[in-house]
Amino acid sequence: MTGLPTDGQVIDPEPSLLAPALQPLLAYWKSRGSDERLPARADIDPLDIPRLLPFLYLVDVERQSGGTAPYRFRYRLVGTGIVERNGGDPTGHYLDDFENRPFHETIVADYTRCAMEKLPVAASRRFMDSSGRHWPYQRLVLPLSENGLDVNMLLGGNAFGDKPEPRGRRGR
Repeated sequence: MTGLPTDGQVIDPEPSLLAPALQPLLAYWKSRGSDERLPARADIDPLDIPRLLPFLYLVDVERQSGGTAPYRFRYRLVGTGIVERNGGDPTGHYLDDFENRPFHETIVADYTRCAMEKLPVAASRRFMDSSGRHWPYQRLVLPLSENGLDVNMLLGGNAFGDKPEPRGRRGR
C-alpha cells in the first residue's frame, strides 16, 4: 500500500494517493455533493457502486455534550469483506464497545477528524487479525449530511493489502 504516509491522516486526499480500490469511492462521493453541500445518505445508491460494497461501511455520528469526546460512532452497516477480515460484524455496535481492541484510537481519530473537518480523511493503517498477524490497509472516510452542512453519518471504505506484514513489524 503506497501513496499515504504510514500511520498518518491526509485530509481531502488527492485520488492518486489512494489505493486503486478507493479512488472510485472518492470520485463517487464527490459526484454526489457540491461545493455548497455535503452529500446525504439518500444521495448514495449502492447499485451505483456494487463492486465496492463488500469493503464499505456506514457509521452514524452522534454528537455528545460533555464527556471527553465530541462524537459517538455507531456502525450502521459493515460490508462482508470487512467482516470477514475482522472476524466479526460490528453492525449495530458503538465504536466505544471496542475501546480495548488494538488500533481503536486510530479509528476514533480518523472518524472524529472527518466529522469535524467535514472533509474526506484517508489513512494508511494496520489491523491485527485473530491469529495476531498485522495487515496493511488504507481507510477512506467520507462525511455525509442530511442537511448538507452537519455531519451525521460517515461512509467509509477499506482497501486491504494482499498479505500480512512480516513478523516483527508493528505499528498502529
